[in-house]
Amino acid sequence: MSPNVVKVFLASLLLAGVATGKQKATGTSPFAYCGGWRGHHTDSKRIGTGTAQLIAPSWAITAAHVAKPKALTPDKRNIEIRFGPDKSARVKKAYLAPQGDLALVQFHKPLKGVKTVCLLNRPLTKKDGVVSFTLVGHSGGLHFHRDRKARGSGLHARHITTKENNPGKAGDSGGGWVIENAASNGHTLFAIIHGGGLGTQPAALRKWIDDTMKGSGEEASWEALPKSTKRKGSASKKKREK
Repeated sequence: MSPNVVKVFLASLLLAGVATGKQKATGTSPFAYCGGWRGHHTDSKRIGTGTAQLIAPSWAITAAHVAKPKALTPDKRNIEIRFGPDKSARVKKAYLAPQGDLALVQFHKPLKGVKTVCLLNRPLTKKDGVVSFTLVGHSGGLHFHRDRKARGSGLHARHITTKENNPGKAGDSGGGWVIENAASNGHTLFAIIHGGGLGTQPAALRKWIDDTMKGSGEEASWEALPKSTKRKGSASKKKREK
C-alpha cells in the first residue's frame, strides 16, 4: 500500500470516528465525566485503582467493591478521582447500595468545569432486546469502546459481545456502559461495570440514589432511553406505540 493511500485511509478513519479509542482525560472530551479512581491505604501504603462517573458536581457513581474500603474504614483510605490533568476531586464519604455492585461517593467540595453524565430513568429488561452501547473505563487512562451489545434484566445488564471482544480489564470496575445520543450529543449511563461482562443498573436503585443525595442539595439527572437507540430482538415499533 502506497504512503498516499495509507494517509487517505487514516484520514477516513478520523472523519468517521473509530469504534475503539483512548483519549487524554481532558475536560473537552465527550467522556470527561469518566474519572480514574486512586485510593491510598494509609496502613499498607498500597494503592487501589478503579473508575467512577461524575453524576453531580459533588457526586460520582462507581462499583461497590471499588468504594467498599472507603465506606468501611473511611479514616484509613484517602481517595482522589482524576477527571483530567487539572481536574480532580477528593472523596469525603462512600455509600454502598443495598444490593448490586454499586456505590455513591461524595466529594469534599463540588467539582467545576466537568460535564456530568445522565442516568437512564428505568432499568432495561428483556423486552428492550439487545441495546448497543459504548464501554467507558479508566484503566491505564481514559478509553472507550463503541458498538458493544448488552441485554438488561432489571438489577443487572449483561455484556453479550463475545468474550474475545470484551475490552474491559482490571481498573475499569466502576466504569460505565453508556448510550451515545447522536441527536443531543449527550450520553445516557445505564450500567456500572462490575466485571465478567456484568453491570449493575442504577435505575433499579433510583430511590436509594435520590434519597442518598437528597440532603446535599444536588441530584442526579435521569432521562429516558434515547429514541435513536438501535435495538435488536425488541418488540416492533407498532407494538411499542400501543
